[in-house]
Amino acid sequence: MGWTSAFFGRLMKSDSSSTSATPLFAVDSTELVLTVDVPELRARELNKATRSFSSARLIGEGSSIHNHGTVVYRATLPDGTAAAAKVLGRPPSSGRWGASEDAFLRQQVSLLSTLRHDNLVRLLGYTIAPDLHVLLYEFATVSTLHDVLHGPRGEPQPQPQPGSGSRPAVTLSWEQRTRIALDAARGLQYLHEAAAVTHWGINSTNVLLFQGLRAKIADYDVFEQGDGDMRACNRRATPINVACVPPEYVTRGSRVARKADVYGFGVVLLELLTGRKSFDATLGPSHSMLVHWAIPLLRQGGIEQWIDPKLGTQYPPAEALKLARIAQQCLHDHARSRPSIGVIAQMISDIVRD
Repeated sequence: MGWTSAFFGRLMKSDSSSTSATPLFAVDSTELVLTVDVPELRARELNKATRSFSSARLIGEGSSIHNHGTVVYRATLPDGTAAAAKVLGRPPSSGRWGASEDAFLRQQVSLLSTLRHDNLVRLLGYTIAPDLHVLLYEFATVSTLHDVLHGPRGEPQPQPQPGSGSRPAVTLSWEQRTRIALDAARGLQYLHEAAAVTHWGINSTNVLLFQGLRAKIADYDVFEQGDGDMRACNRRATPINVACVPPEYVTRGSRVARKADVYGFGVVLLELLTGRKSFDATLGPSHSMLVHWAIPLLRQGGIEQWIDPKLGTQYPPAEALKLARIAQQCLHDHARSRPSIGVIAQMISDIVRD
């Protein structure tokens, strides 16, 4: 079932099975009708799905480059499917949604609905109504990688109730960690190589875990697509997680690039290896930033100095060292020296034991 809307723009279609990067969208003055491959829910349907945005359905709050102050609720779609309803924050300039914002979101939805991959959280629907913009995504049946590793507030959590989205009571095994790393790498690879989209915000809260602890990339946004290595946004963007910001952004205010995603993915690998949060103010200035603490230890080579103590001895040292070396390559100070996410996915696949 498809819905169509008219926009000003030019769509450059990409084959989801292709590994060559083709921009999804480029600004033009040509009017084009775009197909939306997911249903639009009316406001009353959305109210029913979220029980009028009941506080009992609240999952969390967050933000993205274009949308600040977003709130996420658990929803039940008309067919019974569980979904995460992401209510987008209103523009700070006007405080309300106008025709131009409606058109932009429809344009974004038309592109998001074409992105399909096993390791990408899929768009299920949307709502555009007066003063209400909502995107509906697959609901993570387990939780985020961050919450599984650290707990919702970075603290150990009690035994979760089924379907609650709370942290599992068990520690991730080495095999589960490497599988999650590979899933996340493949999801990001699809964005970069098949869809030509830069995530710009990759971190452990944007890696969602589903049944069987299979990982999917979430919170990716589709913006104006440009040429070269800056695909997702043709302006300078404010990073969401400062602990995952690459050096080139801090020192030169670089524009968004795919190698920034690689850096953020390297931080995710460090969290999987060490069990530490990307930033922890309780550890003091010298240890609060995971990258600053971990990289010198990784270079020294002693696994016991940095491996997650919850693993005990239940991990292959050779594989841990290989994954640590991959993380180091992702976190290289110079963007051009970082591998592509496709190369990284291949290196991780050599570690994962099917």
